Amino acid sequence: MELQGADFELLVRYLHKTRGLDLNQYKPNYLRRRIGVRMRARGCPDYHSYLHLLRLQPEEFNHLIDDLTINVTEFFRDEDVFEELRRAVIPSLIRDRKDMGILNLRMWSAGCATGEEPYSLAMLVREALTREGGQESWNVRILATDLDEGALAKARKGRYEDVKLLDGMSCEDHFVRAGDCYQVREELARMVKFLRHDVANQPPLRHFDLILCRNVLIYFEKERQRKILESFCEVLRKGGMLVLGKSEAILFGEGLPLEPHQRRLRIYRRV
Repeated sequence: MELQGADFELLVRYLHKTRGLDLNQYKPNYLRRRIGVRMRARGCPDYHSYLHLLRLQPEEFNHLIDDLTINVTEFFRDEDVFEELRRAVIPSLIRDRKDMGILNLRMWSAGCATGEEPYSLAMLVREALTREGGQESWNVRILATDLDEGALAKARKGRYEDVKLLDGMSCEDHFVRAGDCYQVREELARMVKFLRHDVANQPPLRHFDLILCRNVLIYFEKERQRKILESFCEVLRKGGMLVLGKSEAILFGEGLPLEPHQRRLRIYRRV
């Protein structure tokens, strides 16, 4: 990656050494733009002064992560994607596991931000298992990871001001009112475990039935994207599904054991 000057390289090395954040993974234009936002916000005219600020005020690192990861999300974002998960993907996974006599599901929401995505997934799984005759005998684990500890803290609380559901879903089935907010029901919260994790590192678990990693890969260089996809394939069981963001197409898929389930929706099957 082409970096801008010695001060920028020093900033990158400092963040990697002190925080384990490898900025060389990100696209150059994106990286310069997002760091520039923080520099202007803090009145830093150059990288040297911004590095000095980070050393004096370590809490600035969290604001930088916020700007790098852009934690903007909502329940069932991209409704057509979740409708397909609801209609075909999750019921198929449940049938496959049931036919094998294995009543467990393991799913991963990578880059989960403030938790709306994994909770949306948990709602769909819960309703699908109810249609199949009950959730009680199933063991469902949804791992939700992100790099931003502040976003994860909000996700763990499970309290939201606004809730948008798919057609036919009941808010009361999944939330209870808590003043002006909606609190995720305990039975839903038990399905989801939140963990700080960098998606560019080794996946924290194996044998997933479904992986959602939407609008995350676009921030990485092609070589890093390829390595992340390879790691997903290693931990995704045969027949498992991978869901990417709509702007993320597998354009270099030769050698990857993936085939499209719904190419337009960026849903792929591990073969």
